[in-house]
Amino acid sequence: MGIVKRLWLLPVVVFIAAMTVAPKSPPPVGTDVYAHYMPWFRAEPTPEGGIIWDHWQWFGKGPKHDPDDLLENGRRDIASVYYPLIGPYHGRSSAVLEYHMLTARAAGIAGFIADWYGPETYSDLVFGDMVRSAEQYGMKVAICLEEKTFFPGYADVKSRADILNVMETQVRHVIETHARSPAYLRWDAAIVFFIFNYWGEGALGPNQLSPEEIRDVLGRFEEPIVLVRGGADPAYYEAARGGYAWCWGPRDREDFYNKAGEAAANGQLDYWVGGASPGFDDTGVWGWGNGPRKTDRRGTDEYRDTWKEVLKYRPSAVQIITWNDFGEGTVIEPTEEFGFEFLDLTEEFIGRFSGRNVHVADNQWPLRIYRMRVLADALPGDLRMSWTEKLDRYAMDIATGGRFLMNWRLGWLESGLRRAANKQERSP
Repeated sequence: MGIVKRLWLLPVVVFIAAMTVAPKSPPPVGTDVYAHYMPWFRAEPTPEGGIIWDHWQWFGKGPKHDPDDLLENGRRDIASVYYPLIGPYHGRSSAVLEYHMLTARAAGIAGFIADWYGPETYSDLVFGDMVRSAEQYGMKVAICLEEKTFFPGYADVKSRADILNVMETQVRHVIETHARSPAYLRWDAAIVFFIFNYWGEGALGPNQLSPEEIRDVLGRFEEPIVLVRGGADPAYYEAARGGYAWCWGPRDREDFYNKAGEAAANGQLDYWVGGASPGFDDTGVWGWGNGPRKTDRRGTDEYRDTWKEVLKYRPSAVQIITWNDFGEGTVIEPTEEFGFEFLDLTEEFIGRFSGRNVHVADNQWPLRIYRMRVLADALPGDLRMSWTEKLDRYAMDIATGGRFLMNWRLGWLESGLRRAANKQERSP
């Protein structure tokens, strides 16, 4: 074969290699930016053709929202001021988790901090699915405990000792069931737990564990643990070792950064996590029955301002508040209202925080994979399996950074799948 023919074949060989060769598993994202994640959404189809809903509906005080009802615009009546771009979804769907993992990864988000309500709850089942998806796509996940679930009203406890035992049971379950995975978040070899602080006073005393009580519980484990509490309270530095900012007002955020930053510089606080949030609007759940609250997004200025604080103070890590809390309207997940605007902006700020290269063009690729999976699921048997295998390869290519002609390749795949679906519809 002549040299000219060999040169002509070279790009063909490179193209085929790019389409078929990928690392067995994707590398970690390489940033310290995570997104808070709500694993409580349920839209589970029933054999009778109905849907079991959870957290997409609201039947408490204030306006009711029933996702079985369709609005004039064709959308379901969900308990949120925003509407997910993929519609209200089932939290245990592998296609949904893949879409979330790949979309977040494309923007430079390293993983999710999942709100969690204890062993064998629905949130625990979803988190198990999240761990497996994170393993597959090179992401990290961690649990955010709810301190209130240790106390009366949530747990059958009669004493402070019982409260501590509930916390121990929850932490032990996470360690033994989830945290052995390489996808579980660690900091300096320590297992990371976030926790939402409880408040007020109850029949068994303060509704917050004291530093001594936290030290007692964490001391029951051989593995080192970092407990990342809301705020920066010096009384808890030695016991918990971590603190985080939430979607507070500017003064409270500044107070956190000043206190936590100084404590970290003095070696008193190991892990301090800043917060970036686009705004807040829980009108959809009527303030969980107490009347709606709102922090205006001001276009994208609220999000920009919280990110600018992160860049100014440079905390250990960043938590985006949130990926998908549709009830409280803090979402950056792509929505009908904003499209990918907040996700693309996230990637730009992550680039400034970590030095990661910014490529917003690939942020929409996982959505295209998701929509093709929906089409493929409607195909019969062997045909469905064949297209699923193709989509699996493309998803892994995206996770491993396979950008070569990906936009064209996805278009080619979409055309082929539409033809297969149309042909199936025309079949008698």
